[in-house]
Amino acid sequence: MTTYLFFKALHFIGFVSWFAGIFYIVRLFVYHREAWDKGDEASTILRKQYEIMESRLMNIIQTPAMIMTLTGGITMLIINPNWLSQGWMHLKLSLVFILMVYHFSCMRQMKKLRTHRTNFSSFGYRLYNELPTLILIAIVMLAVWKNLQGLWLGLALLLGLGVLFFVVAKVYKHKRERK
Repeated sequence: MTTYLFFKALHFIGFVSWFAGIFYIVRLFVYHREAWDKGDEASTILRKQYEIMESRLMNIIQTPAMIMTLTGGITMLIINPNWLSQGWMHLKLSLVFILMVYHFSCMRQMKKLRTHRTNFSSFGYRLYNELPTLILIAIVMLAVWKNLQGLWLGLALLLGLGVLFFVVAKVYKHKRERK
């Protein structure tokens, strides 16, 4: 039991840190992309600073936190393998896999921003930043209820929040453009 609780704590600490990094790095992408649009001497200075911040965040916090999350989660599954026969766990693991893909796509975006503007606008990055929020809500709902029935409420919440995030992002973009 002590071993299980240790890895559960490791898992919690890891996913809180991982999500903090995921949320922050895409905000840095927003500002990094906006620095490309300035096109002056300050732009070059800002872009260099964002490169340093993004690299440190990804390599010192975000990737190690992902590894902690996976280590804790996999070890809990080894200790309690019957969870692997439950549908909610299959869905949770699928969402974790999507989050890992997102993590590596952030690494790719980080490398692209070093050399050029990228196809994402700053608004596109703001929208891109909402995806992990929706994944976080779904994973927490599944982990709390440990069944698929509770997920329906979670899906309704996800849908509502998704629409709300999009509307808020549009309103914010409109306000920024008016200034």
